[in-house]
Amino acid sequence: MRVGKRLFPYPVLNNNKQYSQYKNSTLSLEYNEVITDEYLILDNIRCNIDCNYMKALLNEGFAEAVCIVECPQTMLRKHYILTDDMNDIKIPLMDINGKVDISLFIVAKRDIANYKCNDFLDDYSDYDFFVEKNDIIGIDDGYTSRIEFNEKESSEKSSIFLVIKDTNITDKTMRVELADEKIIISLPQDQWNEYDKTKRIRKFQNLYFAIIAVPALSYALAEMQRIGDTIDNIRIEKKWFNAFCIAYYNRNGEELTDEYFMQMNPYFEAQKLLNSPVIKAMDDIFGLTMTMGGMDDGNQY
Repeated sequence: MRVGKRLFPYPVLNNNKQYSQYKNSTLSLEYNEVITDEYLILDNIRCNIDCNYMKALLNEGFAEAVCIVECPQTMLRKHYILTDDMNDIKIPLMDINGKVDISLFIVAKRDIANYKCNDFLDDYSDYDFFVEKNDIIGIDDGYTSRIEFNEKESSEKSSIFLVIKDTNITDKTMRVELADEKIIISLPQDQWNEYDKTKRIRKFQNLYFAIIAVPALSYALAEMQRIGDTIDNIRIEKKWFNAFCIAYYNRNGEELTDEYFMQMNPYFEAQKLLNSPVIKAMDDIFGLTMTMGGMDDGNQY
């Protein structure tokens, strides 16, 4: 629920100063966004209020802070009462698709007969107001997610990747972002739709790893080399890199050292980690070609 320019018959504390009827007081919703295989997590979520009067209403039980999570496409609408001991909100990825709005409201838990704050704008300073139960007295219209998440990837080797659709990509390119948990691969809308419909077809899996996962992991490893930090530090900060180091040990029987990591070939190591999908994809393409009726007309490139 986005309030926007909506007006109220009493002063409201709004994160947007243009619509707030308070002089100096502030209100904001803050959290760290974390994406796992199953959840969109609003981690370390908190309601920040710089207004003694509003804090008193919350502490004395006249009001409560409520986080609203809405996804129009899936018709999801949930509210969460924020308390001092609440640390996070977990939203199943299977429940969201498309735009997700996350907002904060301070809501009256009961009637407030003498609603009056010294920080009201001058136009309201001489008045007391009557606020009814469930009326909104504080607003942060919050944040909107502009991406769509795919379903949980089932294979173990894809667990370090998250493939998402980004409608903002208009130049037909694939984007790679290095989050702490995963390597996030963003595809244009049409190509993501094609990928999502065919990703579980066994004959296409090596091809997708060859053209999507291998380049993304190669880029990620090269970026870590460029930064020049120690392996131990990177493993602490990047969960996907820790998974890479574990896979390296399982494949080679020895730990990855700082010296080898700085001089290794990222593209070679990415292929090894993902079980040589480039060569396997070539075999798969040849097999599909023969199955579909033989070779093409012989044109060379």
